[in-house]
Amino acid sequence: MRFKIISSETLSQYMQKENVLLIDLRSRESYRKSHIPEAVWMDWERAEIEIKELAEDFRQIHGFYPAWVILYCDAGNISLLTARDLARQGYPVMSLNGGFHRWDGAVESMRSYSYWK
Repeated sequence: MRFKIISSETLSQYMQKENVLLIDLRSRESYRKSHIPEAVWMDWERAEIEIKELAEDFRQIHGFYPAWVILYCDAGNISLLTARDLARQGYPVMSLNGGFHRWDGAVESMRSYSYWK
């Protein structure tokens, strides 16, 4: 199975859907400081084991399994490797291109953008 690499803009579109499980693979401390809304934390080194529990928790809350699992890390490298591994297990997976840094930068540029400049 293959996985997709998505942009921050595409992530924003997927975040509007309720069938997406968004997972932060950064350190627990980084997650606690700041994370993308609705993201849950997962230890990337245990991803192949923990994904089953997270998918089941998602099903219990929503009544269905996630249509997509979207992963992100700091810069996109770890999420790519983890996406590859989870896709091999059959999960429908995406990785955020550029990771949290790119998403955080995109959000910051949207906040600072003004039509009145």
